Amino acid sequence: MGKEAVGNTGERPDFSKDMSVAQFDSHYWYLAELKDICRKYGLSASGTKAELTARIRLLLLGEIASDQRQSHTAARKKQELGEITLNTRLIPDGFKFNQQARQFFAAYYGKQTFSFTKEMAAALRDAERRGDHDMTVADLLDIYEGKKIITNPDERSYQWNQFVKDFNSDPLSQHIAKNRMKVAAALWRKVRDNPGDKRYSSALLQEYLHEADLTDMDS
Repeated sequence: MGKEAVGNTGERPDFSKDMSVAQFDSHYWYLAELKDICRKYGLSASGTKAELTARIRLLLLGEIASDQRQSHTAARKKQELGEITLNTRLIPDGFKFNQQARQFFAAYYGKQTFSFTKEMAAALRDAERRGDHDMTVADLLDIYEGKKIITNPDERSYQWNQFVKDFNSDPLSQHIAKNRMKVAAALWRKVRDNPGDKRYSSALLQEYLHEADLTDMDS
């Protein structure tokens, strides 16, 4: 069967309903590409990268993707939040990351101010995604303290930024006089479009010196 023309770049194959989930997961897909795939196959194109990815995985498995997070988010936001306690349930009791919650956490830890973490936000999104009506504020405290680990399904969104950060901190890359971001992008495409880790390394730069056409390196 023919491939669907969605984002063909380098050695990465075009998206196709015939590819396996493993093949899909082995490549990097931009948010816009995931949205295009969802629209093409009649799936909801709203939500985070993790939610879009989950829908597409189900599509490849021949299953119908349910989008229950939106309904749970709407129900949570509609509910008026009363006094926050450790037993406050995130979804049924209408928990929100607002000033009221910030003051509760600051008082609990005896701080002047409190900053929510991305792990806490990811935990709430995960609860909405799974329809977990039992997760409480106490669970959020455990996540904040590192007693519980939530694997952030949106982590792939930050891979490019981390790649560039590691590239710029590499002493070897400091010898590139011009077009540094062009070089970084060329190297990124190599790992983005191929199976394996989407991480920068000095070995990667050395391997692709000629392919990246690094003619502007200082001697």
